[in-house]
Amino acid sequence: MVVQPTSPFATTVDYLSDPRFAARTRLVRRPPPGNLQDAAGIFGRILQAALKEDVLLLTSSWGRLHPDVLAAAAIGLWPARWRPIVVLMGCMWEPNNGFRRPLEKFILKLADRAVNRYVVQSTEELSVFPETWGVDPAKVRFCPFFFSFTPEDVEAAGNGPEGDYVFAGGNSHRDYEPLLAAARCMPERRFVFATHLLDHHNDLPPNVQVGLVPHRRFVSLMRAAATTIVPIRRGLRRAVGQQTYLNAMWLGKPTIVTDTLGVRDHVQHGQTAFIVDGTPESYVETLRWVFDPRNRQEIKRLGNNARRVVQEHFSFEKHIARLLKIMDEAIYESARD
Repeated sequence: MVVQPTSPFATTVDYLSDPRFAARTRLVRRPPPGNLQDAAGIFGRILQAALKEDVLLLTSSWGRLHPDVLAAAAIGLWPARWRPIVVLMGCMWEPNNGFRRPLEKFILKLADRAVNRYVVQSTEELSVFPETWGVDPAKVRFCPFFFSFTPEDVEAAGNGPEGDYVFAGGNSHRDYEPLLAAARCMPERRFVFATHLLDHHNDLPPNVQVGLVPHRRFVSLMRAAATTIVPIRRGLRRAVGQQTYLNAMWLGKPTIVTDTLGVRDHVQHGQTAFIVDGTPESYVETLRWVFDPRNRQEIKRLGNNARRVVQEHFSFEKHIARLLKIMDEAIYESARD
């Protein structure tokens, strides 16, 4: 294997909208998350790429079957001289508490033989990820996440009137029960939850509206809301929700986020958003402060500051630059060895 820093690489990560990334990559195309047949097809295409390419960038974030991780595990069984350089990025896994947990650990142990770098989305995971999965901490690197809304998204969402409601959205590792309890304590406020996680509730209070919505409607609801809450489940072993709260901050919304992994890497409490402990009391206290007319100027200042900080530090371009730097580091180290 002959590689040089800034060498091209094959990848399952479709960041081709960035010209720097596109200039260096050959994309292993994949469909949207689908069935077992789709996952098997991706698995096979990754192994084909591994036989031809010197460097691979894979993602652990596709679907429930994680074909990239399974492919890395298969590559880990190859003789070392046949293996390409492998960088594995994404939100990785939240450990399963059932029978799948030892199987997941075994698969990642095999994959670890092939992986040169893991790219995680919070500084806490620099230690939590190795502790959880038994990998070498020297392989783990942090890459901040990015906001994804574009001016085109906002324009397509329409120019609806500003609302006085509280908005929360998303399904992945969310905990809406404490937020629902907070809504019961504030019957004078309207709450809109864009999620399916409360579909089983038959006794929602009259001030709560629940249901999945298309992306354009999601953007419209967040844009018009008085404030956005990202109610992340506590006790996770991975970062989650960054894109949602960074998008809300980019819109200049007073944003309230549960204190979990990754939040303090992207949020300055009281300066760009509010970090709470996720109890109903913490939501109610912060919401009453946000809706207090005496704090309007402070809310405006926080929103302007949030938008500026997100644009300057958490753009897609900054994310790509950091990711390519990690790729170059892995390539340089392998070439040196």
